[in-house]
Amino acid sequence: MKLIKMDRYKMDRYLSSAPWRELAEDYRMRLGGPPAGCVRTIALSELQDEAACREYVSWLKDYIGAPDMQVAASMLAKRIGYLWIAPILTAMTFHHREVFFPLDRSFLYHPASAQDTTFPFLALDGIRSASPPGDRGEWREAVVKENFAVRLAPILETLATVGPVSMAVLWENIMVRIAPLYAPGTDESGEERLRIQEDFAYLTRMAAGPLFSARRNPFTRFTEGSDEAPVAKSKRITCCFYYRMSGEYCRKCPKIDNENESQLK
Repeated sequence: MKLIKMDRYKMDRYLSSAPWRELAEDYRMRLGGPPAGCVRTIALSELQDEAACREYVSWLKDYIGAPDMQVAASMLAKRIGYLWIAPILTAMTFHHREVFFPLDRSFLYHPASAQDTTFPFLALDGIRSASPPGDRGEWREAVVKENFAVRLAPILETLATVGPVSMAVLWENIMVRIAPLYAPGTDESGEERLRIQEDFAYLTRMAAGPLFSARRNPFTRFTEGSDEAPVAKSKRITCCFYYRMSGEYCRKCPKIDNENESQLK
């Protein structure tokens, strides 16, 4: 079965298409290994190891100016949601493609040259893609399980330990990177809008907890509305601690009320 899956990935041409090139550019993904002379690199697979993760988060804390490990771990989870989960789901929902990359050949890296952020970027070596082989519902379930339960959840669990920071905070950090992808828009056709709505409903309401290596779907509590057409809540339930390293509050921060809009970022 594994060889069949590898052959299916190999024959797909999505990674040379304009939609993928645009997606990779939008998220500033680097195809191949990290550039030479980086300040720091770490394979995503190493983040599943507590000792390696702790050492990196400790370094990251000082590099990004976070006050402690808890804030650094929370910020890293949010960054991973942006660099990895958002483009994977964009490919799934909008391009009908599954994108896979081995974690031991995928690297967070901090370039030596000046950038607009001290947070890491993502280099993907050995990336492959495939189109749905048959039933889209079964395919979507497999994509979600592989990326969330098998690959992401162990990293979040390690970050929760080394922070320490609650899993609720980490999952909501991922949620804030997912929700904008599925926000209602005006450019989609009726069929595309329905697919976007169905995928978001599946991700946040219908998918069972084990698909995220959890007892319950971790995203459900961060949504409102019906099971068929949920939307992300306008305010976070948990705080990501961003204000503790910036002195400013996010617009969705639960610590802020409407009378303090001037403090929001």
